[in-house]
Order: sequence, then C-alpha cells, then structure tokens
Amino acid sequence: MTIAASPAASPPSTKPSLTPIHYRRMSLSDIRDALAAGWDDLRQSRTDALLIAAILPLAGLIFAAAFIVQAFLPFVFPLLAGFALLGPMATLYFAALSRQRDHDDESISVIFAEPRIQEIQRLAGATILIFFSWNMSAAIIYLLTLGSSDENASAPFFARVFTTHAGWELIIIGCAVGAVFAFVTLAISVISFPAVIDRPVTAFQAVKISMEAMHHNPVFVLAWGAVVAAGLIFGAVTFLLGMVVVLPVLGHATWHVYKKMTY
Repeated sequence: MTIAASPAASPPSTKPSLTPIHYRRMSLSDIRDALAAGWDDLRQSRTDALLIAAILPLAGLIFAAAFIVQAFLPFVFPLLAGFALLGPMATLYFAALSRQRDHDDESISVIFAEPRIQEIQRLAGATILIFFSWNMSAAIIYLLTLGSSDENASAPFFARVFTTHAGWELIIIGCAVGAVFAFVTLAISVISFPAVIDRPVTAFQAVKISMEAMHHNPVFVLAWGAVVAAGLIFGAVTFLLGMVVVLPVLGHATWHVYKKMTY
C-alpha cells in the first residue's frame, strides 16, 4: 500500500495582521484639546528636562560652525528647517510616555521591546532618509541659484538673499520644494509612530494608517501639521532652545491626536 506524502506545512506568517481601524471625524478644536493634554503630560512627567542636555550642545555646535566657517552659513536654515521633518521621530519617546500614562500596566521597556523596536527603526530610517534628501535638495537649489551667481558677490550672505534675483529664486524654489517634503512627511507620519507603539503593525501598515487618517480628516491633519511646523520653527529660530518645551508638548499631544482619531 502506498501512502501519499502530505504537503509540507507552510511556515506561519510573521507579518502582523491589521485589525480594522475606524477614524473619528476631527474638528479644529481637537487640536487645542490635544495640546492641552500634551501640556498636562509635560507637567506631570517633566520631560522638558530630558532635552536640556541634548539641545544645548547641539545648538552650540551648529551656530559655532556657522560663525567659524562662513561657507556653512547658507546651509544653517535648511538644516534647522529639516528638524520639522524629524519631528515625528524626535517626539516618539514623549508619545510613548503618554501612552504609558494611559496604560499603567505597561512600562517603556515593553513598548520598545521586540518586535516593535524593529518597526520603529524602519520608520525612523525612512524619516532620516527624507531629512537627508531635503538637505541635499536644499544644497543643490542653493548651488544652482545664489551659489552660482556673481550678483552683489561682496555683500553679506543675508543681504544677497533678500536683495538679489538669485536670492529670491533661492527663497521661492526652496520653499516650494520644502513644502513638498513637509507634505509627504506629514502624510506618512502624522500618527504612524503612535500607531506602531500601540498596535501590532509593521512600519508599512503604520504608514498606511497615517495616510488613511489624512484621507478621512484632511483639514484637521493639515491644520495639525501647520501647528507642528510653527512650533518646530519657533524652536529652531530660538537657537533650538525653544525645542526644550516644544518637542515634549508636541510629542505628548501627538499621542492624544492618535488616540482620539482612531478606534
């Protein structure tokens, strides 16, 4: 008697299954509520203290480089503006602390344990890639506009930016390209980092959640993105010192935006 061999069992899939996610309709007043909740988390956790040791040396390094090496000056603004692209990644830890306050039974070490940490790293890698792509684009724009122009060549850098045709080309093209980078970053990361620390999802699935959230609440997400950008720009123009408060508040608030928007 011949016994037919049974087909080999396929290995179990390691890809997390994405449970159905529903999106609430958000209003602009929810931005105020999220920021208020983020401020409350900051007061309770005192997370602003975590940034002081990191922000002060970084600010000193950037501005000392611009002062000592004048050729670095044209790249200071793109570098500081690029911090807005890193915002979702930079505020991840604060979102995790807010999640911990909502889930008293789970520690930070659990939130950042395997396999979550791998997906967080993938999201962070994509964010860093966007950041470097923006700075490379900004450098190319500068070299093709003001950097290759002889107009008012002996004038100070900022005078050339605002008083020459090439300088205004730099401003207009740079802002337009920067807006594209900002929009893409907002779409893929508005709630992707909170999603990946809260649900058993891959980085790709977290990005999909974020893009669907923008599809369901475009006005809210664009307004939230404007608030985040304004906060990060304020932090940048204050020689990064404003980031000591801005980053924790936005990070904590992002968790509350995610929590209220999805169920």
